[in-house]
Amino acid sequence: MLDVRRAAFADLTGQVALVTGAARGQGRLHCLALADAGADIAALDVCRDLDVPSYPLATRAELDEVVAAVESMGRRALPLVADVRDPAEVDGAVAAVAMEFGRLDVLVNNAAVVTSAPFWELSEDQWSAVIDTNLTGIWRTTKAAADLVRRSPRGRIVNIGSTGGVRAVPEFAHYVAAKHGVVGLTQAMAIELANDGVTVNAILPGAVDSPMLAGLAGELGLTPEDVHKRWLHDQLLVEVISPAEVTGALLWLLSDAARHVTGHCLAVDGGALAR
Repeated sequence: MLDVRRAAFADLTGQVALVTGAARGQGRLHCLALADAGADIAALDVCRDLDVPSYPLATRAELDEVVAAVESMGRRALPLVADVRDPAEVDGAVAAVAMEFGRLDVLVNNAAVVTSAPFWELSEDQWSAVIDTNLTGIWRTTKAAADLVRRSPRGRIVNIGSTGGVRAVPEFAHYVAAKHGVVGLTQAMAIELANDGVTVNAILPGAVDSPMLAGLAGELGLTPEDVHKRWLHDQLLVEVISPAEVTGALLWLLSDAARHVTGHCLAVDGGALAR
């Protein structure tokens, strides 16, 4: 008889996971949870500020702290400084994973940025930065990692999307366009990788407490609470979602209980998409 409780627990012993946007926020928590489940971790982040967005991004010190925390659990950890917008940097990072670990079983595409303005006020740089990080960055990273993941006995890819991937949010046209693309890309990848036994899914968070939204709030001269209200008014459960709930969904998608779940977009959104 199937042990349902055991199947729903992600046992990643002996596996290797690559997480992008790993130095803080959801990415940091994903790294620590996957390590706790038994995986060795390749933690990738840009570790520098960019012209877009204007809010501060993660630092190398924060990435090193994640690596130290993973190693304190008895797991191996590899810090990778790379911009998912740069093909050469992404290819180099994946090559480093292959050199260090010789395998890759789990890819979590978490890196994302955001800005806000009516679509007619968005600059070319704002549009390009959000699309190239949030959508093309997922394609670019997964393309580079595909050969390794396809060789895994149970390859799993999880893309962190947004409820903005299935509904519009005013003054976030570029973000909405990118996240809609993530939904379609996830489904296309799931079809193309099915013959290799690789599952590809997406998580669609709602209003999650995160450094990204806090940074956006500062950029707009608002408080994080003000920014959250743009999403919260749509949620049936009107409270900001903990990053741990997104990580919990990730762990389930990596568990044996979800081995036949692929091409799916799992909303962790307080019921926002039920409206």
